[in-house]
Amino acid sequence: MGYLHDHMVLDMKLRGYSETTIKMYTQCVYKFAHHFQKSPLTISQSEIMNYFLFLLGKSYSNTGLHIIYSALKLFYTIHGQPHYLDFIPHPRPKRSLPEVLDEKEIQAILSHCRKLRYKLFFTLIYSSGLRISEALNIQLCDIDIPRKQLHIRSAKNHKDRYAILSDKAIYLLKFYINRYKPISFLFFVYYDKSKRMPKRYCQQIFKDIAKDAKITKNVHVHTLRHSFATHLLEHNTNLFYIMKLLGHSSIQSTLMYLHLQRLDTLKLRSPLDLCDISLNDLGYSAKQPTFDT
Repeated sequence: MGYLHDHMVLDMKLRGYSETTIKMYTQCVYKFAHHFQKSPLTISQSEIMNYFLFLLGKSYSNTGLHIIYSALKLFYTIHGQPHYLDFIPHPRPKRSLPEVLDEKEIQAILSHCRKLRYKLFFTLIYSSGLRISEALNIQLCDIDIPRKQLHIRSAKNHKDRYAILSDKAIYLLKFYINRYKPISFLFFVYYDKSKRMPKRYCQQIFKDIAKDAKITKNVHVHTLRHSFATHLLEHNTNLFYIMKLLGHSSIQSTLMYLHLQRLDTLKLRSPLDLCDISLNDLGYSAKQPTFDT
């Protein structure tokens, strides 16, 4: 797989894939080849079908199957066979809505950040709607305090954008810079200020903080970004502004947050409330019942 691996990596880099996707796709192809103990270029279509049936038997999720399918599809496209997997029904990932924290839960999480660097890190992600990789890549030159904005460089799909910088985040930021004195990356490892803080470490820290804050929802660092967009929408921010702040290429990605709004803030009325109904025909008193709490 040496040559095939290197060729796939080079091709994906030229196509603009992220390092994370390159690693994930090449691992999928490696496991596929290892399963058959031969080159993927010699694996037949019937064997590929059996491979997906084998994965189904291992209870792979639709999302996992979709990633493997996409990786193999790209591999065969690179080698001049773009339709080699077309006979396989496309396993589509389940489209479930993400968890969102309310303002009190956000406050609980941030108040349980016992160290300044974590408080600033998670505050910036929530207050600016950042992806975790975007927050980790912030350098001192990207911070524009007078204009209250962050320059997000080479984000998803290699796009630059500006994110808002809140007054409270600026307050924390000044304390942080004065104490930790970063030289390049804002969030660095202790032993080398030229290296950024590792992603997995931040994810584990967030899990621990959420547990301390007694958050019962299944949350991740990315939940802060979802909460940012949802809260902006609940405070009547224009959807197109939210799209630009998040760095979405299409409004379709941003429309998901319409489903995450709290319905009680929309002042909607069920059509049932326009009907005149009672329980008199069932023999119950018209007096409103009370509930013990």
